[in-house]
Amino acid sequence: MFKVDYCRENGGLRSLVIDGDIYEMNWVEGEKTFGVPNIVLQTQFNRFEGLILESLEIDGNCCKSVYSNPYVKVSVNRNNAERYTEKYIITNISANEIFFASDRTGVDMPFNDNYEDAETCLTKKCNTHIWCGENSSYVMALRMGASELNVGMCITKGSVGGYTQTTPAYAKNDRGDFTLNFSPFSLLPGESYEFSHEMFVFSDRCDFYAKAREYENFIDVSMNHQTVFVGEKLVIKAKAHDKIKKYSVSFGQATVRGKVLTVEYTPEAAGEVRFDIEINGIKTHALVYVSPTLDELIEKRIDFIVDKQQYHKEGSALDGAYLLYDNETESVYFNNMVADHNASRERLGMGIVIAKYLQNHKNDKFYNSLMEYTEFVFREFADWESGQVYDTIGKDATQVRLYNAPWVCVFCCELYNLTNDREYLEVMYRVMKHYYKNGGDKFYPNGISIAEPVKLLKKAGLTELSDKLFTYAKQHTDNMISFGGKYPKHEVDYEQTIVTPAVTFMLQLFELTGDRVYLDNAKLHCENLVRFDSLAPDYHLYETPIRHWDDYWFGKEQTFGDTFPHYWSVLSGWAYLLMGKADKDKTYLKMAEDNIRNCLCLFTPEGRGYCAYLYSDRIGNKRGKIFDAYANDQDFALYFAMKLFERI
Repeated sequence: MFKVDYCRENGGLRSLVIDGDIYEMNWVEGEKTFGVPNIVLQTQFNRFEGLILESLEIDGNCCKSVYSNPYVKVSVNRNNAERYTEKYIITNISANEIFFASDRTGVDMPFNDNYEDAETCLTKKCNTHIWCGENSSYVMALRMGASELNVGMCITKGSVGGYTQTTPAYAKNDRGDFTLNFSPFSLLPGESYEFSHEMFVFSDRCDFYAKAREYENFIDVSMNHQTVFVGEKLVIKAKAHDKIKKYSVSFGQATVRGKVLTVEYTPEAAGEVRFDIEINGIKTHALVYVSPTLDELIEKRIDFIVDKQQYHKEGSALDGAYLLYDNETESVYFNNMVADHNASRERLGMGIVIAKYLQNHKNDKFYNSLMEYTEFVFREFADWESGQVYDTIGKDATQVRLYNAPWVCVFCCELYNLTNDREYLEVMYRVMKHYYKNGGDKFYPNGISIAEPVKLLKKAGLTELSDKLFTYAKQHTDNMISFGGKYPKHEVDYEQTIVTPAVTFMLQLFELTGDRVYLDNAKLHCENLVRFDSLAPDYHLYETPIRHWDDYWFGKEQTFGDTFPHYWSVLSGWAYLLMGKADKDKTYLKMAEDNIRNCLCLFTPEGRGYCAYLYSDRIGNKRGKIFDAYANDQDFALYFAMKLFERI
């Protein structure tokens, strides 16, 4: 099944190639070496003891490595038979009982998850989906481009409680190396702990789970939704390998039928709920988020923005602006030297959400605030007459960023929908005309629904402008079709939101023209998009695309590390919604709903926002499992949530 190459310097797995893969992709490429035990023990005066390679035997497809320090010995047996297997025996060789911390005890497992040019990514790189589910843990590594040759890994003994990322200097285009961390355990002198796993080839996400169910300790956990609203019934199904004889679950009403445990639970309060599940001695869990109803959540969020994030200071260029908010210091923040902390760019999401919400909810306080913000926008960074959109206040043309203008377009459309004032559509057209005359037709913009402004112009009687914008949009989309899989580099070399515009623009041209060429091409790009998503039973992960650079640019922590979720995750949901509608496929509609529901955890019931959640246990020496303190750029998630639930 695999061709392997072992590393004589450290006894690990240097290369893992699927037999018959024409691209000869190495699935375990990284700065570290796959399979090297990572056990760090703290000794007196904060010195730390790692491991050294004591001995190494390589015999064809088999390899035996022994690592040690004065306290611990680790024997590793690697065997490349029909499936590739590794077995680790950790033995306490000291005179004292040793407790092993979860974030300092594990195995380095770098998968080839980094971004070069798109063509290289689609054939020789993978999206690594890690589920740390105690005894039932796995890795689903999907080649970034459509392929039936992908690598899966299931834990066959032991328990994984989390993972650590070690990020390189060029982390913007590299998720770094992973270390799978064991759940905490202790060993008496002479006692041993065993951890083992097996790797195999699978064709797609369904095939991965079919193969995973062959393992005795795999529990297949699924939910009707990973994010539910207060008062909405949650249903969890846990399918075991064998008939269930003994079980426990921490919440809800449980029933058993054969190999399936069903848990029902109706939450009465918002927040995270962890369901610890044990079946026939095998432990795992599911993580669920409970949200207030969408209307209640959005109203609270807008109230927070208006009261705490709108800046008022006579004589200031920022008067009327919606600013970044620091939830730790309880204060607004602006920094014109860091563009992602200025008062334009993604902060437009706040105004867009309010304009959309007010179309169905009368609120004078919100409306007056929005009008103050609108005055700020066209005074400071969007030119009413020319349509030029600047990167920051003072209409400063120093830096040109093509992402910004389409968001002003969306803002103008929602202002028109709210006020019925055609001037907003006229300036919207000027914005898009300027955008396209300055290279926008070869750019992949985020967060814009291109069919909507075309339709609104026609509905308002501005037929000539509608036709011209359609011509721009068609040329833009035709360019995307001609690029195919050669996605152009943007702020990151290749990523989810370089693929989503290809899908959404093509589907909206299909909506406007009925030409199936657009639908057929959108399907090809959608195959690449889906491969970014996990299906793990955790609201942070399920149908959430991989993103890892967002907190560095937008957050207070300024950390490169997995952001599950990040608000731009919703653009995958929007793409799935359009695909489901165009192709009449309910599977995509369910994917869209789950994707967007799972982004609602970025907002608290009282209306605070968080730009990202750092998911891994640790990122280098920094802590993980935290929401970043900045409320910065997350509000587009609520905008697309409103759009989804009005169309689903």
